[in-house]
Amino acid sequence: MKHTAAMSLPWKETESFTAQMEKFCSKVRADVEKRIGKKTVFNNLNFRATDTEIQYIAKVHVGGNDCVHVKISQDLPCYGEEVKLIDFQFPKKRDDEIEPF
Repeated sequence: MKHTAAMSLPWKETESFTAQMEKFCSKVRADVEKRIGKKTVFNNLNFRATDTEIQYIAKVHVGGNDCVHVKISQDLPCYGEEVKLIDFQFPKKRDDEIEPF
C-alpha cells in the first residue's frame, strides 16, 4: 500500500549502500525480524533518501532472492539521532525497484 504523504516527499535516486546505511539497517534489524521472521542474511543492497528529511528506504537482502524494503528515519542531532523503523514491505525480490511508500 502506498501512502500519499510518502509520495509527496522529494526522494532522491537509488544509491549504492554506504557504511552509514549498513549501520542504520543493523539498528532496525530486530524490529524487522519480529515481523518477517529471523533471517540468517541481512545485507543492505541499496537505498533512497529524501532531500528534506532524514529518511531512507533501504533494500535489504534476507536470503535467496528475497529482500525487504525498510523505511528508516533518523532524528536530528539535537534530538539524539535515534534511528527508527517507520515501515517495511515484504516480500520483495532483488530486482524490485525501491519505490517510496
